[in-house]
Amino acid sequence: MCLLFVPAVGLLAQKRGMSNPNAVFVEKGIRSVGISVGWNSWNAQGEDGVDLLGIISGVKGSVNLFDITASGAWFVKDNLSVGLRVGFSDARADIDSTRFLGNDERDRHLIREALKGSVTCRQYLPLFDGRIIALFVEGRLTGQTGFYKNYNMTAQGKEGSYTGTGGVSLGFYPGVSVFATDRISFELSLPLLEGGYAWNDESFTSSADATLDHGYVRFKPSLIGLDMGLIFHF
Repeated sequence: MCLLFVPAVGLLAQKRGMSNPNAVFVEKGIRSVGISVGWNSWNAQGEDGVDLLGIISGVKGSVNLFDITASGAWFVKDNLSVGLRVGFSDARADIDSTRFLGNDERDRHLIREALKGSVTCRQYLPLFDGRIIALFVEGRLTGQTGFYKNYNMTAQGKEGSYTGTGGVSLGFYPGVSVFATDRISFELSLPLLEGGYAWNDESFTSSADATLDHGYVRFKPSLIGLDMGLIFHF
């Protein structure tokens, strides 16, 4: 589907005068590889902890977020590429103590890891008839797997839940690409339209297992999903 939809967007933009159909941003036969890395870390300490949003108080602990994505593509036509993306994300929270809506939480730990892979199709729309900056739209068919742990340390050991996660989705990501040199470009993209199906299988230490399935379609640009990447062309 994305192999049909994405080139159609490029053709429509050309007919509407947004892009010169003869302008070449990247030639047929060029290959590209890219990588994007993100990392965030928070550490809350102090005798009384810190307050968040006025409803969570006495927070002591740390949160660490890390993600990395590698991509590769081959230009099957001028300004049109197909490729692959592989990404890994890791989120960990170790909460020594906190108070939320009158309830005290201590020694809580949260771990979430996810691995995803995508098949991509991307159409570039050169601006100003040049080879420096271009808009693009990318279609991604994505599969994802991972897990989520949520537990407390008690006298009996770990008590909490383990959730295995998975899903498939089809999404469209608009963005902008800017060449800094003849071979290196920077790009930004964000999700625009996405639909798919996700599932969760949850196991508890003190109750019966459970499952949750979720189908969705959403049209909502999200800065949380903003991708920034460095791309090498050869």
